[in-house]
Amino acid sequence: MSQQSPSEKKQDRVTVGEILNHLWHVTKKNWGFKLLALLIAIGLWAGLITQDPTLTREKIFTGVSVTVSGADTLKRNGYIVTSDLEDVLSGVQMKADVPQMQYQDASATNYNVRIDLSRIRETGTQRLRLTATNSSTYGTVTEIVPESVEVTVEEYVTRYRIPVALQVIGEAPEGYYAATPNLDPPLVAVSGPKSLVDQIARAEAVLDLSTLPAREGLIRTTVPFTLLDSEGNVVESSLLEVTSESVLLDSVVVEQQLYPKRTLSLSGTGIITGTPADGYEVKSVTITPSVITVAGSSASLDLVDTIYPDGSVSVAGASASFTQQVKVRKTSEMSYISNDSVTVEVEIGPAITSRTLKNVRVSLTNVGSGLNAVLSTAQANVTITGPQLVVENLWNSSVTLTCDVSGLTAGAYELPVSYTLSGDEEGACTVETDPAKITVTLTQR
Repeated sequence: MSQQSPSEKKQDRVTVGEILNHLWHVTKKNWGFKLLALLIAIGLWAGLITQDPTLTREKIFTGVSVTVSGADTLKRNGYIVTSDLEDVLSGVQMKADVPQMQYQDASATNYNVRIDLSRIRETGTQRLRLTATNSSTYGTVTEIVPESVEVTVEEYVTRYRIPVALQVIGEAPEGYYAATPNLDPPLVAVSGPKSLVDQIARAEAVLDLSTLPAREGLIRTTVPFTLLDSEGNVVESSLLEVTSESVLLDSVVVEQQLYPKRTLSLSGTGIITGTPADGYEVKSVTITPSVITVAGSSASLDLVDTIYPDGSVSVAGASASFTQQVKVRKTSEMSYISNDSVTVEVEIGPAITSRTLKNVRVSLTNVGSGLNAVLSTAQANVTITGPQLVVENLWNSSVTLTCDVSGLTAGAYELPVSYTLSGDEEGACTVETDPAKITVTLTQR
């Protein structure tokens, strides 16, 4: 291996010196290079700072969201917090020493600020400490304000077999009948703070029939319910849970069968039996209502056009009008009938009959002095129409027939035949004479 001579080494030193001297002159004259060098230095320094986990800065977090754990365990232990935790845990602040490199990215959720309800062991006012999680990535929590909170705790109880009542309002769709609804479930269990659960007497759901669809068949409707005390006041709280077979509920299912309606005439055939008392008869029979509304399946109702009474009204021996209720026959085809009975009004009155009395004597009245009167016929037939009991007891002697000639002078006159009738005190009978007029001839003596 050859060695450099002294002259060659000198030449190399001169070359390096010249290079350094050249760079100095370039830098001295070019301020741009100076600024670039400064920025590079600062960048290198900042990079070294952010990569050092031992360098931290204090960061303050406000409005920190607090995680609540242990609520289910607390309930299993027979307790429940009745305080409004959202209100109690509002306004929480936190300080943390955050590594410089994570300062911008760090948020309160990285520290999992929390309270644990499972630590509660008795009722009343309890104080719970707020805790947080430290990490090598996001640093250490140095302070939480407040460091603890007070909550109110009650016994957690469950009452079973709370009845569900259904209030039905409104009318079924036009032309339809809604059958008695069924509830699912009919009973529920209510869990929550003892002070609230002890107040509950029932759950109540409201079904508005007018909201049902107008169609035949089984309709299922989901209906919300409310919890009520014994006086009907609403018991409401987010702390109450309603369940059925361990399933949380906020509504019940109502099953409702809808049937089409039809109007049918009520047959009066055979509704009256027996015979009234002697001398009386049935004047009229009025059935109210005369038309009945029924409901059932379309296929069944198409086979029915008349509805019949389920019974009859006896008029045997009756001598006065009366009313009576009669049931209506509900057949198996009918799920609904608007009236299960009707009112039958029976009018009873005297039987009307006619009787003719032959050759009843006709006499003259009020013949003037000095006059003679001659009748063209001295007898007439009398037809009497009236109540049977009256007419049957009338005889010729019961009728007086007269022709009144008062004020008349000599001559021939056709005069009406007048009558009086004994035994007809109420004037219920009518009388016709044959002839109705008789010729009377008046002459001077």
